[in-house]
Amino acid sequence: MRKGKNLKEMLVRLRDLTDLMVELGYAAILQDDRELAQEAQRLRDEIREVAYNMRILTIYAAKGLPRKDVEQLSSLLQIGVAVKEISDGIDDMVEIVSRGVHPIVQAAYRRDFIMKVMDVEEECPVDGKSLEKARIPEETGFFIRAIRRGDDWIFYPNSKTVLKKGDRIFLKGKDVAIRKIQSYVKKTEKKKK
Repeated sequence: MRKGKNLKEMLVRLRDLTDLMVELGYAAILQDDRELAQEAQRLRDEIREVAYNMRILTIYAAKGLPRKDVEQLSSLLQIGVAVKEISDGIDDMVEIVSRGVHPIVQAAYRRDFIMKVMDVEEECPVDGKSLEKARIPEETGFFIRAIRRGDDWIFYPNSKTVLKKGDRIFLKGKDVAIRKIQSYVKKTEKKKK
């Protein structure tokens, strides 16, 4: 996992991780999807680590500062507490998936957009291509919400971002287009002659 080097980087990282965790948490319940629930829990663990490191860095930064400046730094500690409360709340929500989502929740949920997690396979149509050349949104109706590459994250990937074998991509799109996106990230079988 890429760690933030300074407090600003840590705040941005917490924002991005928390944003994705909330989205995955809701999607896990509404889609009754254990894989999304597991990804939300994985994000929770990463959020806690970043928040802890941010608290430590904040304490070090406060050494020798005048009281007025220390009071301003205390707001960073408060953000860390708030982020932990958010992650605890999402953790409570995704626990519902392990117990089973009530049919009323499923009936109330319109499946206009869904979240999906997929791994880019070697020699699939998008392996080694930039997002611009892969044309995933145009061809499938899904857009990439985030990419996890090993222990690192790419939030808000741009057109120059290249997809690689093993990338775990977090997608959002229409339920009716699920087969189309699967055909893009799965290896295509060559026909035997």
